[in-house]
Amino acid sequence: MKIQLTLSTPRNPVAMPARRRQAGPHRRSGKALRQQQRHALRRELAPPRPAPHSP
Repeated sequence: MKIQLTLSTPRNPVAMPARRRQAGPHRRSGKALRQQQRHALRRELAPPRPAPHSP
């Protein structure tokens, strides 16, 4: 006894590889992480800013 699965043809066969690629977590690139660390370091090393004056 054989079981046959009938697969329907996709409406747009070009879209199938794109659907397969879209899944997965999105992480920041190495460049974005370095930039974030650089900004954090500059914030730490910068002299303190004066508080804004209230009228």
